[in-house]
Amino acid sequence: MIVDDHHMFLEGISSLLSDHDLIKIVNKAEDGVDALAKLSVDTSVDVLITDLSMPDIDGFDLCRTISIKYPNIKMLMLSMHSDSTSIKKAIKAGARGYILKNTGHDELIKAITKLHAGETYYSNQVKDKLVADIAGNESKDLHNEVRLTKREKEVLKLIAMEYTSQMIASELFISFHTVESHRKNLMKKLSTNNLAGLIKYALKKGYVD
Repeated sequence: MIVDDHHMFLEGISSLLSDHDLIKIVNKAEDGVDALAKLSVDTSVDVLITDLSMPDIDGFDLCRTISIKYPNIKMLMLSMHSDSTSIKKAIKAGARGYILKNTGHDELIKAITKLHAGETYYSNQVKDKLVADIAGNESKDLHNEVRLTKREKEVLKLIAMEYTSQMIASELFISFHTVESHRKNLMKKLSTNNLAGLIKYALKKGYVD
């Protein structure tokens, strides 16, 4: 089944696929509402190709609904939207494939074939967007990573081991006031105002078991 609210594009894809021996167009729909109505009558659809931007029921909602009501149907998103947010949202909604509307005939056939075989398919442009997004997030995480001094790590470890400030001072041969200063700096750096937050971070980073 092909779903697209642009009649010319709908007919163009239908014409493109009609000459392929192994592909049969079971039905066409001009929006998500029309698609669900037709699926309620005829469920002989293996792969559903849908646009993303449509009135009433868009591609995201259509994918979510079909994933629940017709889990055997594999959904291929065919969209002009190439941003990583739309791509990830479509995948989360249940799309097994995502290709752009500027794709060629061969790639469209390949995507349909892959989905029909139970696999996933994302065009190179789509994969590049996802990789760039992941790389960007990792870079952002590294940039925002809290940096502790060696002494702060030592103090944090002892705090997590339930040492009092006086005990830490004795253990590290520093003054009580220095320990308290480190404690305040740790709370500021880790954006917490209590002992539990410090211990949680120490556990997360493996400073204590």
